[in-house]
Amino acid sequence: MPMRISSTAIEEIIGDFCSETSKSNWKRKPAQANLPSTFSHASTVTMSGLVRYLATQKVRLLQGLSVLVFYWILVFGTLFVFGALIVYVVINRLFIIWPLCVLYLTWVYFIDLKTFSRGGRRAEFIRNNPLFDYMRDYFPISLVKTTQLDPARNYIFCYHPHGAIPDGLAIGFGSEALQFSKKFPGVVPYIGVHSFMGWSPIFREIVMGLGVVNVSHESCKFVLTQQGPGHSVAIVVGGASEVLNLFPGSYTLTLERRRGFIKLALETGSPLVPVFGFGQNDVFDKQPKIDYLLRYKPGRSKWEKWSKVFLKGVMQVMFARFGVMPYPHPITVVVGSPIPVEKVENPSEQQMNKLHSEYKEKLKELFEQHRDACGVQKETELVIQ
Repeated sequence: MPMRISSTAIEEIIGDFCSETSKSNWKRKPAQANLPSTFSHASTVTMSGLVRYLATQKVRLLQGLSVLVFYWILVFGTLFVFGALIVYVVINRLFIIWPLCVLYLTWVYFIDLKTFSRGGRRAEFIRNNPLFDYMRDYFPISLVKTTQLDPARNYIFCYHPHGAIPDGLAIGFGSEALQFSKKFPGVVPYIGVHSFMGWSPIFREIVMGLGVVNVSHESCKFVLTQQGPGHSVAIVVGGASEVLNLFPGSYTLTLERRRGFIKLALETGSPLVPVFGFGQNDVFDKQPKIDYLLRYKPGRSKWEKWSKVFLKGVMQVMFARFGVMPYPHPITVVVGSPIPVEKVENPSEQQMNKLHSEYKEKLKELFEQHRDACGVQKETELVIQ
């Protein structure tokens, strides 16, 4: 029978290997008087070291593959490649099942489309997929809890920064790889994303299983008010516009003109929870600053914004690891303390501005309190625009 190595055994092997290599510092030991015994010992150490090395490389390979799979599913899904693939396979390979595909697409676009804006369909078996454990360890990604959250309340988690892809948000709130439900028992997180993800066949089923919903005002309000106590929504406040200011070693946030999450908090009485992903912008290599991509201003055409975001995304490929994946840089997701919000049915501009200013101050405090522990360089400043 083939020999199986458990994950625990692999971890022990890796730990022993690291400790042995650090002690020896890869230096050859002087020869002993007993030559045959020395040869035997050296052979044993070499073989055991080789086994441990291969075990380490196997784990790293699985971690890299998990990130690659996640990124490609995300790219193919957002570009509607899955839908085109269904049509191709049905026409060229499985023509006999075309009625099933027609039924599925009819169900998606005429019956189930609103589900994406009505709490989605969480599936714990998807959120607990081992792929996310490997992806967590690739960077690695960690989740820091700074305070206890009341499971009877509904929270709005505000994640910063967006990064090329918000890996910290996806792993921390879209899966159980960081044990969110154990750290915050009773709090059920949903992730708000752009509505077009709910239109992509097959892909929409995957993301809804992770707890992803439409980020629209009404969709988030439904989660916060109709799903029950503890049901909360996590959003990237800066959105896709923040990608244009993505550079390693810097944190430039799009926040000044964002008021939608403030209005949502006041209308529902949901506390705002600042969340910062330290290292989120550092998973891609340094890249040149192009003035054309930085000249986007609010109020201009959405086509201009998305075309620039697309060009910026294409640039990431040139500065990615092997041209297809991010670099393994630590990401520390720090969940701050909730900001109490009093419910107001029709909040005024003054009330929104007051809460917005308070949120900015709390976010800055969170950044300053944890920057040193998370390895942020002294010259790095938090820029809010």
